[in-house]
Amino acid sequence: MKSQYDPTGRTLYRRACEKLGIVPASYFLRHMIEPTVIMSHHGLGPLGIRAMALALIYNTKVTNLNIRDNGIGEEGGEIMAKLLRENYYIVELDMSENQLGQSTIVEIAETLKENNTLTKLGLAGNSLDDKDAEILCQALLMNNTLTHLDLSSNKFSNKACEFFAKVLDENITLSELDLSWNHIQAKGGHILGKGLRGNVKLKSLNLAWNGLAAEGAKAIAGALLENGTLQVLDLSSNRIPDAGAFSIARCLENNSSLEVVRLAKNNLQNNGACAILNSIIKNGDSRITKVDLAGVIVKDEFHFIAEELKKLKEIEIITDETPEARSKQDEPDPATLLRNYIAKEHVLVVDLFRKLDRDGSMQVSVKEFAEGLRKSNVGLTQYEVDRMIDILDADKDGEIDYSEFVCIQSDWKSEEKGKR
Repeated sequence: MKSQYDPTGRTLYRRACEKLGIVPASYFLRHMIEPTVIMSHHGLGPLGIRAMALALIYNTKVTNLNIRDNGIGEEGGEIMAKLLRENYYIVELDMSENQLGQSTIVEIAETLKENNTLTKLGLAGNSLDDKDAEILCQALLMNNTLTHLDLSSNKFSNKACEFFAKVLDENITLSELDLSWNHIQAKGGHILGKGLRGNVKLKSLNLAWNGLAAEGAKAIAGALLENGTLQVLDLSSNRIPDAGAFSIARCLENNSSLEVVRLAKNNLQNNGACAILNSIIKNGDSRITKVDLAGVIVKDEFHFIAEELKKLKEIEIITDETPEARSKQDEPDPATLLRNYIAKEHVLVVDLFRKLDRDGSMQVSVKEFAEGLRKSNVGLTQYEVDRMIDILDADKDGEIDYSEFVCIQSDWKSEEKGKR
């Protein structure tokens, strides 16, 4: 009797796992008939991803696949890249935090030249460097389908910006680009600004947690005078002082496309924050509905201008006093923010705690904890520090001990798994 065709690839997956000597992932077996499969933090490794890829060659159900943080390495990365030359049903793929390596990037680049269905690609946290950027960008110049690209938390420097700028200038499909948490400085900002001037498609650009400073911010802002498509710009945590804010404000007076501007956790003072709000008031064609100025110590003058602006249009102005309105699901996880800081600064959890624990008691008071985080420039707002204290000081005794502090990272992992 002829066996019935299996459009899920489930039977093939079981056989592949048996042949490779691995245990099938029960979650994958249960969900491979659904359009979205989230397999992050499952410890798949190269063998696990090989079995999965064999099944996905024939699977016509899965369109969104998340395999973030599975330790698949270069071998597994190459397998997934080649899969997309045979499977044209997957339109969204997240391979972030997988130590992919340059050989994987070469294969991904080849795939981007051939595949005409993939629209979203996540490659965050893979220690990609400037050479990887060059390889990817050459492929992006030939790709006409990718719309969202996440390259955050990598090692791109100013040199990589030369390749990204060319993509911004010539690519006509990319609408969202995330370059946050890289090593882009003022020079890189100048280069990106040139590419942004001629861009006709990009809607969202995230450059948060880089080092643009005043000159880099000025270059990006200058591009806004010619760019008429960008709607969301994130320049948070870029060491931008008031001088940079003044440059941005001058450009905002004449921009009619931006809707969201994020300048949180920079070196802005009250004057710079006021200049941003005044520029929106002066621009009768401004479409800005959200301005993030968290971290700025604002004064009465700022509050007066904010009230005047709110009389003219509906707008959300975010400060430490008025944190961003989010649903519980979308609220930033302070533990994740702290984890990102620890990774970026290459410090150990124990070292950070010892810095806060002045008397060596392995306990810190809530007050010491808050003051220590602010002095360490972790980048948390007062609101986020308060949320973290609520989490850590569960018994509300006013003390946080080392064991509670270390639990942040394990709790974060547990929460991520709980979402699956």
